[in-house]
Amino acid sequence: MTAPQLPARVTLKAAVAHTAEFGVLALRRRGDLLDLVLSITPHSEQDGRVSVETFIGDGPSAISLLDDAGRKRYLTVPDSANRPHRTQDPPLEVGETGVRTYTFPAPGPEVTAMDVTIGDAPPLRDVPVTP
Repeated sequence: MTAPQLPARVTLKAAVAHTAEFGVLALRRRGDLLDLVLSITPHSEQDGRVSVETFIGDGPSAISLLDDAGRKRYLTVPDSANRPHRTQDPPLEVGETGVRTYTFPAPGPEVTAMDVTIGDAPPLRDVPVTP
């Protein structure tokens, strides 16, 4: 199984007249946690700000990681208010790229690549897990 070159990218369309390009910048192990770092660039014919949740939803399964070999799905770690643990940055300006980090429980050390699912887009396959 060959890992893709980073960043792996996917474009999502919202119910309104917006799209956003999501790029995986890193999938980084941090002790018992795994940080997924995404670049997000919203596009629209309208000016203004767009919330990332417009494209992916707001629940714990909006972004998930899949370990194909172990047949396990990982959801974001909940924060103290039981919401998905992620950076809480403001909405993004249309056309400008922002970076968001989502935190997951780390799989065992034998897992060296995972699939990343973002919203209802097809999964980004075999994204390498780095130390």
